Amino acid sequence: MSDEFADARPARLRSQGTATRVEFVLEARTTLIGRSPQCDIQVDEPLASRRHAEIVRQTWRYVISDVGSRNGTLLNGEVLDGERQLRHGDVIQVGTTRLQFDDPNATIVEATGLPRANLSVWVNHQSGEAYAHGKALVLAPKELAFLTLLFEHPGVICDRNQVAIKVWPEYGGRIGSYNIETLVSRLRRKLEHAGASPDLIVTVRGRGYRLTNPDPSPATGEP
Repeated sequence: MSDEFADARPARLRSQGTATRVEFVLEARTTLIGRSPQCDIQVDEPLASRRHAEIVRQTWRYVISDVGSRNGTLLNGEVLDGERQLRHGDVIQVGTTRLQFDDPNATIVEATGLPRANLSVWVNHQSGEAYAHGKALVLAPKELAFLTLLFEHPGVICDRNQVAIKVWPEYGGRIGSYNIETLVSRLRRKLEHAGASPDLIVTVRGRGYRLTNPDPSPATGEP
């Protein structure tokens, strides 16, 4: 196993709704799910595509995406669109097969603070915490909502409509570009003040925004 994952125990997928509980250990960098016998996790049912979904293991996180399946992939009952970071307890559905994501590092993350120290950005929207290189960020609610959107879609361009709906739900996303650009400018200044590059948030002209390099260098095991 790569030293990149030396301090993190691999997560597992556990089958649901079957008489025999099946467990898959997500040790590899990529895990392919589908009907084909060549898939790492074979789902032998007609509603599953030969190549259906893929889970990518990154340092201290797992990201899932649909790989062009015929019937789509569900995550917690919702159609998966683009990449999504998996959370402990999430349920993935391929065809009628349900797999629960169990991450033993969910408690390690909170106990050791490793991601906070090693990640360029780390966000926990539920607790309202955000860190840049281990330094706590003091964010307004809308700044936190915007950074959470980017953090939960690593490397993916979030368009202005997505940003407007996520950050200003009370206005139904009817927000001008000026409001978004002002928010981004404030957040970049706070990231820079915390020691992160202001270029961590990239503006993709005419398309939206994305977070660059959300993963840390290989973990050292030191908080």
